[in-house]
Amino acid sequence: MENILCKNCQTTTSGNFCSNCGQKTKTLRLDWQYIKDEVKYTILHVNKGFFFTLKELYTRPGDTINEFIQGKRINHYKPILLLFVLAGISGFLSLQVDMNALMQGYNSQTLNSKAMMEYNKAMTWMFSHYALFEILALPIVSFLSWLSFKKWGYNYIENIIINCFAGGQRLVFSIISILLYLVVPKEALVKFSSITAIMTFGLTVWTYASLYKDKPRTALILRILLFLFLLILVFFIFLVIFTIIFMVYLIKAGIVPMPGK
Repeated sequence: MENILCKNCQTTTSGNFCSNCGQKTKTLRLDWQYIKDEVKYTILHVNKGFFFTLKELYTRPGDTINEFIQGKRINHYKPILLLFVLAGISGFLSLQVDMNALMQGYNSQTLNSKAMMEYNKAMTWMFSHYALFEILALPIVSFLSWLSFKKWGYNYIENIIINCFAGGQRLVFSIISILLYLVVPKEALVKFSSITAIMTFGLTVWTYASLYKDKPRTALILRILLFLFLLILVFFIFLVIFTIIFMVYLIKAGIVPMPGK
């Protein structure tokens, strides 16, 4: 067999792939055939793993996550990449939604207050960047799930993978919700957002309940409640910190007076 010099690492090798770095040994000049092959590979690769994983997460989430952790991975999209891809799609679509209309629905009685208008701007930014918060919260949520279910075998890194899948599941629902936001009448946005929030919450409960379905029911319910309590506690702490920072901003900007003055 003919020896070939790898163009990537300069190693002398033979066969179709470099034995040192794994690159193809035959690299032709970039042309339309290269574009055609890349597009074909990308579409087939996405179809093979991406949509299959999404289907599995919405039909058998617990079994799917457990099988992936146990090593059955060839047909699945990589969970961390899945989370980032869906976050990108969700983030792009969320910018198309009129979040101001939604916030006006929540605060229609006090919208003339300058402080409330600033609050609406902050909340609009947060709603529009839900996907970013989903990614940033991953280490914290994973720690809480590990803490809540640590006696049942999965370590912290495995909990990160679990929550990548769970986060991806929520982001798919978020993408669908955002598309519906574009057609829902403005007067119904508040009610619609409340329903979607409850359903998103329910997805997480369903995923964890199915993941640990072989555990004693009472113990499972208690651990899920513990997990939800910890999530709510962390959210409350975040809300308090956000409120303090926001109030400091309002005082320094002269929008509200200093307490006691």
